Amino acid sequence: MDVTIPKSLEALVRRKVDEGHYSTEDEVVADALRLMQARDDVAEIKRARLTDAIERGYEDAAAGKVIRLENNDEIDALLADL
Repeated sequence: MDVTIPKSLEALVRRKVDEGHYSTEDEVVADALRLMQARDDVAEIKRARLTDAIERGYEDAAAGKVIRLENNDEIDALLADL
């Protein structure tokens, strides 16, 4: 596979090799892609956790497990107890 990248990124890739962080330009690109995949994996995990938390919140609200907070002082007091 041949890939063309912008000149600014090409300079970054070459600098990483020149500084000895990687042996080849291919290694730099492969590592960057692995990091991108890891970032995407973390984002998916965060989305799933948020979805679960929202669902639990809806279930709690439907079951009447709610606390009514009328103002910032009540919110601050609740958060201070956590």
